[in-house]
Amino acid sequence: MRRKCSIIFCSSLIFATCTNSENLENDPIAKHPDCKKDVQVLQNMCEIRDEDLGNNWAILDCIDSLPADKQISESCDNHVWKFKLEVTKQDVFLEQAKEICGDDVKVCSEEENSEPGHFLACLVEKKHETKSLQCGKFLSQVENIIFSDYRIISTFMNACDKDISKLKCGKTRKSPDAHHSQGGTIQCLSENMEEVEASCKKEILTIAELQADDYHLDRALYLACKNDREEFCPRVQPGDGRVYKCLMKNKMSVSQTCQEQLVRRQQLISQDFKVDGGLVKACKEEIKHFSCRKGVDKDGKQTVKLAQILLCLEGKVRDGEDMGGKEIGGVCINEMREIRRELMEDYSISPELVANCAAEIEHFCAATKTQRNGKTIHCLMKAAMDQSEENQKLAVNSAKSSFSKGCESALDQLVRETQVLSDWQADPVLEDACDEVVAAACDPKQGSDAVMSCLMEQLSKGSDRMTTQCSEVLMQVHYFLAREILIDEHLYKSCNKDAVKVCNGAPNWHQTEKDPRNQLVFPCLVRNLYADDYGEDDEDTDGKKGDENVPKLSEECTQEVERTLRQRAMSVQLHPEIEEDCRNFLHTFCTTHTKPGEELGCLQENFKSLEGDCQKTVSKYTRIEAKNPFLHPIISKACSNLIERKCGLEAKAQDGSGVMECLVRHKMEHALGSKGAMNTKCRTVVEQWQILTLQDWRFSFKFKEACKDDIREHCTEPRPKKKQDVIECLVLAVASDTAEEEKHRIKKACRAELKFELLQKHSNVKLDPVLEEACGADIEKFCEKEIGEDGGLECLKSKGHDNLSRKCKKVLFQEEKEEAEDNDIDFALMRGCKREIKEHCADEDAKNVLQCLKDFSDDSNFDLKCLKVIGKRIIQHAKDYRLNPSLADSCKRDIPKFCGDVLNKINKGDEDFYEGHVIACLKQKAIQKHSKLSDQCRKEIMNTLSDSAKIVDADPVLEQNCPNSLAICRNKPNVDTGMKINECLKEMFEKKTLVDGELCNKHLAQIIEGTGADIHADPVLHNACAVDLRKFCRDVPQGEGRMFGCLVSVSREEKFSLEPECKTVLTKRIEMYDLAVKVAPLESAQELIQSVMKSPHRNYLVSTGMMFLGMVFVFGLCFGRVTKRLRNEIKNR
Repeated sequence: MRRKCSIIFCSSLIFATCTNSENLENDPIAKHPDCKKDVQVLQNMCEIRDEDLGNNWAILDCIDSLPADKQISESCDNHVWKFKLEVTKQDVFLEQAKEICGDDVKVCSEEENSEPGHFLACLVEKKHETKSLQCGKFLSQVENIIFSDYRIISTFMNACDKDISKLKCGKTRKSPDAHHSQGGTIQCLSENMEEVEASCKKEILTIAELQADDYHLDRALYLACKNDREEFCPRVQPGDGRVYKCLMKNKMSVSQTCQEQLVRRQQLISQDFKVDGGLVKACKEEIKHFSCRKGVDKDGKQTVKLAQILLCLEGKVRDGEDMGGKEIGGVCINEMREIRRELMEDYSISPELVANCAAEIEHFCAATKTQRNGKTIHCLMKAAMDQSEENQKLAVNSAKSSFSKGCESALDQLVRETQVLSDWQADPVLEDACDEVVAAACDPKQGSDAVMSCLMEQLSKGSDRMTTQCSEVLMQVHYFLAREILIDEHLYKSCNKDAVKVCNGAPNWHQTEKDPRNQLVFPCLVRNLYADDYGEDDEDTDGKKGDENVPKLSEECTQEVERTLRQRAMSVQLHPEIEEDCRNFLHTFCTTHTKPGEELGCLQENFKSLEGDCQKTVSKYTRIEAKNPFLHPIISKACSNLIERKCGLEAKAQDGSGVMECLVRHKMEHALGSKGAMNTKCRTVVEQWQILTLQDWRFSFKFKEACKDDIREHCTEPRPKKKQDVIECLVLAVASDTAEEEKHRIKKACRAELKFELLQKHSNVKLDPVLEEACGADIEKFCEKEIGEDGGLECLKSKGHDNLSRKCKKVLFQEEKEEAEDNDIDFALMRGCKREIKEHCADEDAKNVLQCLKDFSDDSNFDLKCLKVIGKRIIQHAKDYRLNPSLADSCKRDIPKFCGDVLNKINKGDEDFYEGHVIACLKQKAIQKHSKLSDQCRKEIMNTLSDSAKIVDADPVLEQNCPNSLAICRNKPNVDTGMKINECLKEMFEKKTLVDGELCNKHLAQIIEGTGADIHADPVLHNACAVDLRKFCRDVPQGEGRMFGCLVSVSREEKFSLEPECKTVLTKRIEMYDLAVKVAPLESAQELIQSVMKSPHRNYLVSTGMMFLGMVFVFGLCFGRVTKRLRNEIKNR
């Protein structure tokens, strides 16, 4: 049967025009040797009459009507191919086209004088511009023939002749389903686009552009997808690329052969955007207005890749540009969205991926390469991340499994084209993995870009709504986004002006692939995130003050940069700078730190071991985190609840450094396990941050801001970097000004921050590197079971200096001295007595807080915990007079005068720890009936006597002289307080049962004699006789034994009667006192002389005494005779 179709009509029309083509007609196909046998078969199949065998058009019509399973021989096919080429060269259809189209042919007037075949090709290309329906129909029929037998297009033949021969694409059909050998040739060439020459490639893309409107014109695609079209797109009208678009939407569901043809088509689109008729139609005005072809298609004849058009249009959308007041059309935006999703679904339609990632796909993703649902692309992303991590571990690239830079760049390009950050649904794998999270935690109505940001926020906060699958896919996407950070639409819009103003960013600075210098813009924004930190004493500024006129980032830009850094902080893989600079150190220190945020935290923990660029880079990001702890994912996650409950004001005010200080204060104020204390994880990360800040004073933002000017001025030779050294420098300056009673050189704000830093230092051994190094072995030896929250600091203080190593006790003594001189930095005191300080001592000077607390410690409702801390400090201060600033100041002249021999003895032994001996000496002088101590000194000593009477450990000399007797008393039942132990020892003294020898006896005697000096030194007697003291002795001044003497006098008067308890205790004290005086007689004149002679000031004292005697002698010489005469005169009277 003869085929009844439009081509018959065309052939009959053409036949009349061909009769004059002698060359064609003189060479009938039927008579050619290559086709004789084929024509014999065709004659029967097509019922060709004998007289029509000489009609080549009838033969051609028969060949075109052959069933798919019937083919002519290759030799005949080749002859027919050449025949049609001759038809093209002789412009067989041109005259009839001119006759039918009339004036419409003027649309191609520029081709009138061109080589044969071009004019007709132009008419076919511009058939939509013709006005005549008959002309359009005729040209469409010619166009069908062109794409059934492509040799009609001479320019294509000339451009591709060599490639056809080389690739053997023009000899046979591609498959039995192919309807024409020429369609197979086009298909063959388009499938090997990377191998054909540029001129041929251009012609192939031109043909594909012509096919864009109607998928019927792409015969290979039409035949492969014919059944799929009927199944999935039955109601879609052909034209304008509608059928093709429908098939693309169902790409994952159509048959394998149809999928292959769709992929081929997509590959052509990626090479030439005009092959996508839908994009050309939807975005025609936008492409023209924004000159998106500029730079490539200068003369309108060059092909422009889809990537350039997408990036151009997406850049304009991102920049918020319009077209002369008219916004970019929604149809165009939707078209781009569909293209982006297509690119993310199938790696094979991206020529760069296919060319650069072939080895990676085979090595890492062989199992997914046949799947067209985006899994291969994400497999490559994961492989790139894993390889990066592996390189960190190996510190070198593995030649066997290395992920090439070319493939990584191709993935970068794909992510840039598809704009996943602003359209999360463009990535089918991401959409499938995170759909549940979006539904539960995000609001899709706010836009796709807001959804992506929401997902990253959920990930960075460790939200319960975030799933493992979603987090893994997010990290894969952001690994590449971090390397093309400026595709973040919000960041770019918010920081566009800042980039130009602050960082000298050029126009289109977000296009990093065009100008590598643009990659420096975001790091510049990071550096200027907090303008106050600009050039802050960095090594490269030589300590010079930064430019105070450096413009600050706008609030909008600051928020976006912070958001970006917060999301990047999840992994160093999202920090290309850190990953590159610290690769070796990550391998050395951080191979087990794999959870979000842990790698950077690990680098910070090992900061002092880092070197070079790595240390500088980590330092830079740490200083940023110091300003804003929300950029530290572990802190923000572990402490989120506490920040919300206790640091809400600072958080709402966006005061990041205030939040950090709030966390530190809360940690110090609330003991572990106490009510309101932070959880263990939060406490741990805050403590780690405190330890990290010791490495560089600039890591403590508020301290740096308050003190940077003072540090520049007073800490210069050399300028310290570690916070410990800076603090020491500032403390010396403050102490010097205080001692000289001069105006403070260190500003008030800095002194306040300095005090807070010292408080932290005294809260934990770990926060005092010098003490930790000096006392580490001692802590392990003496405090292993008492380390506690402070790392063993309080335990060390409770040990006698004689027990500690010399290095440790020297450093520890300085710590104790600092606390004694400024009670506000005594961590245990401030925490343990917080309520009592607030209630009783809020306005007290820092050095007097402890004394104030002691004054109120007898209140019935006084906190027992605070009382315990006060007791510890009393014991510490009793060891050395220098730990009691008030006593040291009051007795600074008395000590060398009366206890110089003690000082000399200790100093000769190469020791500078007095262990209570100086205070014991002063006590001995104070209890004398006529004490030579100054009033202020004697008052301080009597206070220490009172303290040691209540707390037996506050008398270190007693501990040294009476250890066995103390042990006996402590082991007695119900002897559980210092007062009871003291009473036990006094009873043993009275009964002469002390077991420690003469030194112990003498010391107990001096303690008892202290009662005679001041009754407050004997709390048992004072408490027992409190009523009688008010009754009989209220007008008696304190000191020098007057109160005790008053009670003794009253007890001996018959008309007065003491309270029974007072009388009993007083009687025992009188007996003990008499015994004590015998054991340790009070100081005699001879002892006074010996004391003076042993004093380092003896020369001054002897000289003063001799001068006094000399003055008396001279006075006698001068006035003695006058006195004698006066007496004689009186006698004579």
